[in-house]
Amino acid sequence: MDGDGMMDVAEELAPGPLDGIRVLDFSMFLAGPYCSRLMADLGAEIIKVEPPGGDFLRNAPPVRDGHSAYFGHMNCGKKSLALDLKDDQGREVIRRLVKNVDVVLENFRPGVMARLGLDYDSLAMLKPDLIFCSVSGYGQTGPDAGKAAFAPIIHAASGYDLIMMKYQGGGDRPPPTRSTVADILGATHAFGAINAALVQRLRTGRGQHIDVAMMDAMHNMLACEYQAVQMENPDSPIVFSPIRTIDGFVMVAPVSAANFTGLAKAAGQPELLEDERFAEPKARVRNWDLLLAEVERWSLTQSTDACEAAIMEMGCPCTRYLTLDQSMATAQTAARGAAVPMDGMDDPYLVANCPAQFIGGDVGVRPWVATLGQHNAEFYAEVGLDEG
Repeated sequence: MDGDGMMDVAEELAPGPLDGIRVLDFSMFLAGPYCSRLMADLGAEIIKVEPPGGDFLRNAPPVRDGHSAYFGHMNCGKKSLALDLKDDQGREVIRRLVKNVDVVLENFRPGVMARLGLDYDSLAMLKPDLIFCSVSGYGQTGPDAGKAAFAPIIHAASGYDLIMMKYQGGGDRPPPTRSTVADILGATHAFGAINAALVQRLRTGRGQHIDVAMMDAMHNMLACEYQAVQMENPDSPIVFSPIRTIDGFVMVAPVSAANFTGLAKAAGQPELLEDERFAEPKARVRNWDLLLAEVERWSLTQSTDACEAAIMEMGCPCTRYLTLDQSMATAQTAARGAAVPMDGMDDPYLVANCPAQFIGGDVGVRPWVATLGQHNAEFYAEVGLDEG
């Protein structure tokens, strides 16, 4: 640890595949920060540029020992540079620092970076091979580009919420939500695009401005529904539903013929295999709810443990429903090192590790969280300015 309680990453973790890549990250909340969090997990140096009051996620619950664990989950492994970008000196720090970085990431509303004089065109004049990635709700162009957007807005505007309401049995209003699907999806698309642009730069020497729209990401996720709404009478898709047991629920996914055979045998109902409602794949999809109802006549006589074990033994995918804390505590999570303890804290907590693991152990959470402005002195010195 250094004097600020920060892990000496060079000593604890092997250099990752993005070692040596520097990212100037202006993003806040989730859609940008999760992208740069993944890049940090792969060894990139992330310089998180925050306003003097900090990323507003720093104050978001849940809070441990006066610090947001939510913020820590999304921003571990990054350095913090606190700047007022409305101030001439703050912008000058960026103009000097950008010459020494590879990537700029931002998720402001379109037009904000241009008003600050820190947009792609302005910064590319200082760093011609710069990779500049903009993540926004609706994209950088088009009549809706200027609309403010968070994930719930995009979920509502993309059709996602009404589709989910239909699948969940309808109702008189869309259900409340805490989902951040659009943010995480936009972030992962940005992550992939940035790395593709870095490869392109290796081959051509060119920089790139990447425009990621969360709306486009959601439409890509809804592939089945996207195609169905273009048809007059499309076949209904499978809607996966829980089946009840004596003391809970399990989820089953008898998608293939072998899965269906296994489920029928586990339920002691081999006659389902010959039933004209289910025997052929198309018929099975049309009568999916009826199939689950038939299986549930058996599952209601079984404990959750027994039901899950019987179905899995016959080769049909199945799981009981777990709470998040139960899922975090599974042997599988432990075996993959998928929950990583943060270091240097009086009240330590776990964060989810990088979903992609590389042979060699050089990819994973850099388990420390910078305090606001912790690295100001380092970067002011790098660009030859005094912090005043």
